[in-house]
Amino acid sequence: MPNAVILNIDDNEPGRYARTRVLQRAGFEVHDAGTGREALRLIKEVQPDLALLDVNLPDMNGLEVCHRIKSQEETAAIIVLQISAISISPPQAATALNTGADSYLIEPVDPDVLIATINALLRLRRAERGLAQANQQLSEKNAELQRVNQNLQRSNYDLEHFAFLANHDLQEPLRNITTHLQLLERSTAQRFNEADRHLFETVLDGAQRMRLLIDDVLRYSSAGREESALEPTSLNLALRLALEDLSESIAASDGAVEAGPLPDVAGNHLRLRQVFQNLIGNSIKYRSARPPRVDIAAEEEPAGMWRIWVRDNGIGIAEQHFEKVFGPFKRLHGREIPGTGIGLALCRRIIDNHGGRIWIESREGEGTTVLFTLRASATA
Repeated sequence: MPNAVILNIDDNEPGRYARTRVLQRAGFEVHDAGTGREALRLIKEVQPDLALLDVNLPDMNGLEVCHRIKSQEETAAIIVLQISAISISPPQAATALNTGADSYLIEPVDPDVLIATINALLRLRRAERGLAQANQQLSEKNAELQRVNQNLQRSNYDLEHFAFLANHDLQEPLRNITTHLQLLERSTAQRFNEADRHLFETVLDGAQRMRLLIDDVLRYSSAGREESALEPTSLNLALRLALEDLSESIAASDGAVEAGPLPDVAGNHLRLRQVFQNLIGNSIKYRSARPPRVDIAAEEEPAGMWRIWVRDNGIGIAEQHFEKVFGPFKRLHGREIPGTGIGLALCRRIIDNHGGRIWIESREGEGTTVLFTLRASATA
């Protein structure tokens, strides 16, 4: 590997010089040492990538030099390539490798083989360092993910706590406000002029919308709590009950809902009923000038999943809003269309908790298709 730093340690000065020239021609930065002590001093000064170490040195054995290099934390990563023309038996090579050497060569060594061996060792060390860096980055990402999960858990707890307070501490005074406003309307209705009635209706409408918002926040929060184990659930039944809940709205809009056979899935019956109720309810609310028509069907997918779609002929959604509408309280229309903007967020939370996914396909003016996946029932 060009530009790597190599420490050439050999007490044979002519041989050391010749090997240094070979290494320099290969593009390495080379430092020389003729003794073990000189080598240990230079190692601390130049921090080489590789030490080319003769086994036999005049002041200490090359095995001892290798041991000292590998036993200190600041130098342990240095590659040690031991080389010898005397200690050439397999047991001697094994002893050197067991002492900590990364490789072992026997003299005479062909220059090309020497350079190829050094490059191979440097590539291996570079790969090891890359892996260590990747592991460190992965560890940091995991720690960051853990922090995010902890923050998410705290956020979910805060949301559930707020929903609890909303249900218990806000609903009662809000009911009192609404009730007394209605009583006030009965007792003073005859004295209202047009402006007074408009103000009164604005206050009453605000109280009613606040109550609806609190109810929706409570439903959204409860959908995020740990659910009971998923069990075989009939989507046909969940849809039928949702349609019963929506029967008045469908009739008032002159709407129609057509559904093909739906499968049994692994699910929570109440939650999936809420999904159908929200999606069909949206088709009624966001209808065009035509009476709303909703088609519901299912198709089997690989890996034991079902894809269900709810398609309408309503006003549609622009592509840039496909993801935005799944955010809590995200609404694309003003108060002319009632709602709190929690319906699709609730659907996503329910489908996520079921291990599926939900998405939108639509064009403005041409209707909307909401698709979601659910795992097939184990008994299906």
